[in-house]
Amino acid sequence: MHTVQHRFHLSILLLASAIAIAVAETPKIAPFGPLSGRALAMGGRHFALADDIDTILANPAGIASAPRQLSVARLQTRVTGPVFDIANAVVGGSDPTTALTDVIKNNDYKLFSGLSLAGPLSFGYTDSGIGFGLFNETKVSLNAASISAVDMNVAEDVLLAGGYAFGFDLGGGNRLDLGVVGKGYVRGEVSVTKSIFDVQSLLSNPANLMSSQPFAETTGIGVDLGMLWSLDKTLAAGIAWRDAFSPGLETDYSGVDGFLKSSSGSANHYVIVTPNLGLGFMWKPKLGRLGQVLDSFVFVADYQDIIGLFDPVPRNAILNASLGVEARILEILAIRAGIRQALPCAGLGIDLGLFSLDLTAYGEELGIEPGARPVYNLLLNLDFRY
Repeated sequence: MHTVQHRFHLSILLLASAIAIAVAETPKIAPFGPLSGRALAMGGRHFALADDIDTILANPAGIASAPRQLSVARLQTRVTGPVFDIANAVVGGSDPTTALTDVIKNNDYKLFSGLSLAGPLSFGYTDSGIGFGLFNETKVSLNAASISAVDMNVAEDVLLAGGYAFGFDLGGGNRLDLGVVGKGYVRGEVSVTKSIFDVQSLLSNPANLMSSQPFAETTGIGVDLGMLWSLDKTLAAGIAWRDAFSPGLETDYSGVDGFLKSSSGSANHYVIVTPNLGLGFMWKPKLGRLGQVLDSFVFVADYQDIIGLFDPVPRNAILNASLGVEARILEILAIRAGIRQALPCAGLGIDLGLFSLDLTAYGEELGIEPGARPVYNLLLNLDFRY
């Protein structure tokens, strides 16, 4: 009997090891789901903050305590790096190639610039432990490592997510919530590496870029898991495993035209969304007399991507830590600040009832060490939530 049990346990161990090895060897792709202006102004995703619909994409357990909220649409624009300098270089002057080369030269031949548009698809709902949403995001980036190696990427993401969370009253104001979110995703992407001269030619004819360069379509499903402890809505600690298992199938085509006209691609291979295990803390102190002016004050601290610490070449551990604060005044104005990836972030939010407006500036580190290759972003976010 003991021999049978040992063999069974050994079989389970070997199976788990085989799955772990297979997952480790599967190519990783970037995660899905845009971040709100509020979250970015306070340092990124917050695993212990569950007071709006964004918890669907941060910590599934937060759905249990999130207020009833309906998101109708979102209009979000984000610019990264010297976008306007590049635009002037491409469309202005007698020699756009020289002008664009000068922009890269002025940035020590290492330049990253991007533009993203989230929405208008941002429909979601949370109430009584149930939450779901449909989101889209369009992203364009230009990454120059040198004059001869310039990466261009154009991608469109669509994410459908829905989940359920339930809680346990532990007594004494203590509460423990558990949650799970299932999701399906689709990504269409054109990604090329060219010299600066070839890139200028492609930029002068965007239609040619979309039709003549390789196009990849990725579809898949996934699951997020989360746990959240809270005390009297004053203290909270959360842990979330985003994309705990999110496999997908990537199909390659000769171009967008080939994708639209052909029923099958030239190649298929499996991918997996990079998992992110993180934990966070939230403190919302009682304001006393300050409550006459402040509606709320929130402090959050989070640590992202614990799994990434075990990569063969991990990022500096300090880049995964973030801090953030938010003060709401007279139910209209929100002032936010934080640190993310060892870089500052800040923002303002205005709630006008019919819609809310957020303006956010934040830094992002592209390297694996603090200060190696920082870029800065400016984001304007318009939300219609009720």
